[in-house]
Amino acid sequence: MDGDLRFLSHHDCMRAVERLAVRGRLPLRYSQGFNPRPILSVVFPRPVGVAARQDLLVLSVDEPIRADDLLGRLNAHAPRGMRFERAKPLEGKGPRPLRARYEMELDPPRLCAVQQRIDELRRQPCWQVERMQTARRAKGPKARIIDVRPLVGELQLDGSTLRVVLVRRGDMWARPAEVLRLLGMDERADLARLVRTRIECEFPPPSSAPAPGSAQNEIPRRE
Repeated sequence: MDGDLRFLSHHDCMRAVERLAVRGRLPLRYSQGFNPRPILSVVFPRPVGVAARQDLLVLSVDEPIRADDLLGRLNAHAPRGMRFERAKPLEGKGPRPLRARYEMELDPPRLCAVQQRIDELRRQPCWQVERMQTARRAKGPKARIIDVRPLVGELQLDGSTLRVVLVRRGDMWARPAEVLRLLGMDERADLARLVRTRIECEFPPPSSAPAPGSAQNEIPRRE
């Protein structure tokens, strides 16, 4: 996801992919009930404003389809900044993200300040950030203090490139905006300069054979 498309919300992104699949007349599998919808998901949704060179889309189909045919139908209708590059059958449960890699090019005047802040963080035993969460029973959002240091696998400057690797601990992830805040950067303006370059996933073994006439395709989407 690049260009203006990086400002799409996850909901809008899923609607766009759904429309591409429908226009491409893919044999999608639909949910049951009064409001059936195509069964598809993005494995690790990106934050709004962050460009992505790799996304993982999982969709369910009711009949087998060749990978080149599937990619051709999607790319024939994809807008500028979105392209589907590879597809393969997926058995069992969908992939689980383990790590996400991000990069940002920094202007020379900012390099010294960012490097100093990285050095300061490395000397600190914990990196506390305030995260606002919607309370289930109380009215309004609720602030929560969390330590994101165990959730950041890499934080360094490589020349003029800031490299950040976020890792999963249980179900917890650090948010890119939180890392930028720790570095003294603007978590809104600078977030729009961040690029997610790669997602590393694990693929659980299939628990049972797929139903006859059905298949799943995992589509790395470079955007």
